[in-house]
Amino acid sequence: LVALYIRFFEARMIGLLNHLLLKLKLATTFRNKIQVGENVFIHKNPTFIVRSDGVDNGIFIHDGVYIGRNVNIHTASKIVISKNCVISDYVYISTLAHGIDPEQGPILTQNDIDKGHIFLGENVFLGFNTKILPGVTLGDWTVVGAGAVVTKSFSGFCVVAGNPAQIIKIYNHDSHKWETVNVAK
Repeated sequence: LVALYIRFFEARMIGLLNHLLLKLKLATTFRNKIQVGENVFIHKNPTFIVRSDGVDNGIFIHDGVYIGRNVNIHTASKIVISKNCVISDYVYISTLAHGIDPEQGPILTQNDIDKGHIFLGENVFLGFNTKILPGVTLGDWTVVGAGAVVTKSFSGFCVVAGNPAQIIKIYNHDSHKWETVNVAK
């Protein structure tokens, strides 16, 4: 039992040290272009890219956020992840697009184009392998189903799924239940 407790304590301390090292790396490498709130958990292998020196630009992660494994978050403008959001594994959030002008040379040599801010309201849940594309705002309590591709904004208190994502449920505040929406094909 003592050995188990020691193993647990060592794992907890290593986890805390890794979290502190990540926060230090974000603060120094990105010169505060990535701001992380309190009680934020960032899992293994995240990719954060900020391609801007603008004063208000960057990635802003508020309190209580969970970020899963292998998440990619890229911007040259602004991405806001509000309180208590859950971002599952392999999620892609980006305001950037590649330049694709045939007269400007190979795609990888062209400048990225920023297509607009992304804002996630409080308690947004992004399921496994979802993609959030430029210019999207997700209101409070938007739940995004696994594998969804979100190309437009949703006001909140809804469940969205599919490619492109569409509303499949809405929360009814009167009945306190999630209600299925009739999705016409």
